[in-house]
Amino acid sequence: MRSLPIYSAGLRFLQRLGYSLLQATLFGAILGLLVYYRVPRAQLSEDATPIALLARPSAWLQSWERGTYDWRVRSLGARSSRSERVVVVALDDETLAEARQDEHPGIASNPWPREILGGLSNRLIDEGAELVLLDFPFTELSPRACLAQGTPGLEGLDDDRAFRKLLDRHPEKSVLAFSWSLDRGIPAGSRLWPYRVRLGTYANEADARGRVQSVLSDQRPAFLIPAGNAVEVWAGVASEQEGQRVALEQGVREPARVQERRIADDTYRVGPLELFVSLAEVQVEGLDAAQLEEVRQLEHPVAPLLGTASLYGASTVLADPDGVVRAVPHLVSYRSREGARHVLPSMPLMAAMRQANTRQLRYADGRLYVGDRFSIPMDESGYSLVRWDAAEVGRGARGSVSRAIPAWNVLLNLFAVREGVPPRAVHDIEGRLIVFTRTSRQAMHFQHTPIGEYTPAGAVLAQSLVNLLQSEGITRATPRMDLFLTLGLALIGAFVALTFNRGLRSSGDVLVYLSAMGVVGLVYAGVAWYLFVTQMLWVAMMGPLLAMGLTFIFTIVQASRTERQLRHFITDVLGRYVSPEVARLVTRDLRLLTRPERREVTVFFCDLDGFSRLSRELPPERLIQLLNDYLTETTDVVRSTRGQVDKYIGDAVTAFWGAPVRTDRHAHHACEAALKVGAVLLERKEYWDKTYGHHLQCRIGIDSGEVLVGGMGSDFESKYSVMGESVKLSMFLESLNRGYGTFVLVGDTVARLAQDAYVFREVDRVRLKGRAEPTRLHELVGRKGEISPQVQEQLALYEQALTAYHQRRFDEALALFTRGVEAFQDSVAGVYAERCRKFSSAAPPEDWDGVFALEGT
Repeated sequence: MRSLPIYSAGLRFLQRLGYSLLQATLFGAILGLLVYYRVPRAQLSEDATPIALLARPSAWLQSWERGTYDWRVRSLGARSSRSERVVVVALDDETLAEARQDEHPGIASNPWPREILGGLSNRLIDEGAELVLLDFPFTELSPRACLAQGTPGLEGLDDDRAFRKLLDRHPEKSVLAFSWSLDRGIPAGSRLWPYRVRLGTYANEADARGRVQSVLSDQRPAFLIPAGNAVEVWAGVASEQEGQRVALEQGVREPARVQERRIADDTYRVGPLELFVSLAEVQVEGLDAAQLEEVRQLEHPVAPLLGTASLYGASTVLADPDGVVRAVPHLVSYRSREGARHVLPSMPLMAAMRQANTRQLRYADGRLYVGDRFSIPMDESGYSLVRWDAAEVGRGARGSVSRAIPAWNVLLNLFAVREGVPPRAVHDIEGRLIVFTRTSRQAMHFQHTPIGEYTPAGAVLAQSLVNLLQSEGITRATPRMDLFLTLGLALIGAFVALTFNRGLRSSGDVLVYLSAMGVVGLVYAGVAWYLFVTQMLWVAMMGPLLAMGLTFIFTIVQASRTERQLRHFITDVLGRYVSPEVARLVTRDLRLLTRPERREVTVFFCDLDGFSRLSRELPPERLIQLLNDYLTETTDVVRSTRGQVDKYIGDAVTAFWGAPVRTDRHAHHACEAALKVGAVLLERKEYWDKTYGHHLQCRIGIDSGEVLVGGMGSDFESKYSVMGESVKLSMFLESLNRGYGTFVLVGDTVARLAQDAYVFREVDRVRLKGRAEPTRLHELVGRKGEISPQVQEQLALYEQALTAYHQRRFDEALALFTRGVEAFQDSVAGVYAERCRKFSSAAPPEDWDGVFALEGT
């Protein structure tokens, strides 16, 4: 009579608890959705779609999150060491001031002649630098028509051609910068060219690049026109006479072929942009180029500077909505006029590719792989978060790398060498990569980053290059992980409120509640900070903390109303019959009040084969160690398939699926567990042979049916267990394996429930003691789709033989079963072959139904 009020009171409390959990889930879901939806860098359209409606609140939440990110970035930088692998060479205010007072021609005013920049690049390489990244815009022809004096071998060349020739002295040792914009620019006008002249025939477009670059450098269009399996290079000219002159200038010795230009020729026209894209683009395996930031306008080096001896990379970085640069776009996509997408790299990425000696990139699992040497975390839009090696930018041009050299020092060495005297300074750049950049206040070449408002843009590229060379970077947690953290913190907020609630009876209680919430919040913030500085993993902080805080506030109000009723329930009802300790356990987990019930489950019984022999041959301590090892492996399999271990009976394990957690796939889980146990035994065989001198083999019985589940035991101890016919039948099936030579036998219900995913074969039809209806036994063969052709052939032969057997064609069945034994060592076929021999000599009665009588449960 007393159980009903206890049960009703428990239900009322569960309803209140469920309300609190529902409330926590609601807050967690709302904030989790905002955390999950990350506003893309490309602005959303003005439509009022449900996703677009999330943009503004999600952007607010992300802005708060970025504040916590910057704090973590500085903490990580304070614990880092500045790298010496990359060195910044700075065209700074000091260099420009010295140059204005120098007597060498061309350097007193800014910008310097490009021949000087080329000479500085070569000087750095001559001093041991592996690669020079020139972070300068070369989007217009040089305003300097003449050269500085004293550069051997460049007399008569204009500034751009002289620069290109200097870079060509060290192939693939220089990286020229280009920039891009998300806005579409206005295309430049073009002159009409009524004629075209043929300048040569080449095997493919790659071989023709040098000729195309020479034509484009002359400020005239080039045409790549197919000619069978080859391509012809033509140049646009104003007249036939100009065509012959251009051909001579281009080194064509025989009379050149000049034709009138046709409208169809524009299909094959190659401009500086097309040439640049063909030189700069890279191939990325595993990445959808459509997900990358699509740029609309490219500002690339002018045509005379385009050549295969240099590499090309983007120097553009974009700031977040708050104006702070936190990530570098390593890959962007550009759509050509034909609609094809081309993937273009950043300067740091191109430098890393040169170091890895590859042009192939691979994207997998959130990381960009550069050959087999380097990798870095990168999102699908091509951005990588910068891992700074300093907490603040400090003074000078080095940013967060270890060293920066004024360009003036390198320039003095250049002039010294040209004048035939030893270099003035030793810069110790052997094996280093150089970022040659502008840091003068006049250039305004600075970015606002988490480590400082005036970070030199070249230093941002240098730090990004360091990240690539060290294969280090900051990984942002997946949206799903942040969503789960937000939901989890919301539930924790509800749990803390329920745990610490004693009713709002004083201001001290309020302080206790807020302190408890503050402690949990600080712990979570500490964990998020720790993951960032040790694992470089950025997990959401603001979303989960807000979810926890809001849930805590609302739950504490609800909990304060139910706390007294709950105390009354525990003290006045349960407290009469059980000890205070039990009452406290019931408070924490009211599921202890649930009653036993009948439920369909699948029962699994696994027993070792030959354990008695092992117990005689092994010392007790070794035997126990082996048994514990085996039971641990079996238990892990059961738990990994969502099963419940019922009990251990010596070397046997009983488990079940379908309770306490309901599932319609309990038979599937049990079959999967059986196959996994077999795989574990095979995997551990060598280890057990080596360690114990024995390997283990077990046999398994599985049956599904309605059983009684619930807490069973005495007043002193009880256990959640199962009881019923399926339990006994699973044990009996396990024992039958030995007679048939099988590993797993299952009942007919199991085979029916799991036949969509697993392959079974009928082993026998038996009549058990005490049962009128026969029972079908099945062997679990394997998972569907994983059965080998040999096993399929074996099953087909067995099925044919079994059909003949039940149709009383025993001679035919004997022949087929014998083939199964000889070809496949089929032990079940051997059992039937023996029966067929008996029936061939003494036929069964006319009412024989193929059922074999067994003594059993």
